[in-house]
Amino acid sequence: MTEAVTGDYPVGSTATILYIDEMDNVFIEWSDGKLSSFSDKQVLKGFEKTGA
Repeated sequence: MTEAVTGDYPVGSTATILYIDEMDNVFIEWSDGKLSSFSDKQVLKGFEKTGA
């Protein structure tokens, strides 16, 4: 995460995208196993793409 999108996790936290629904809501799992959902715009603004 490159900027705070939630007060529960600091900048630098790691999350994995699990699912994107038809309304462009993005469901993620944090490294501690907790789940959250964000709009696609929040994800594009606040998270860094890594990996493949």
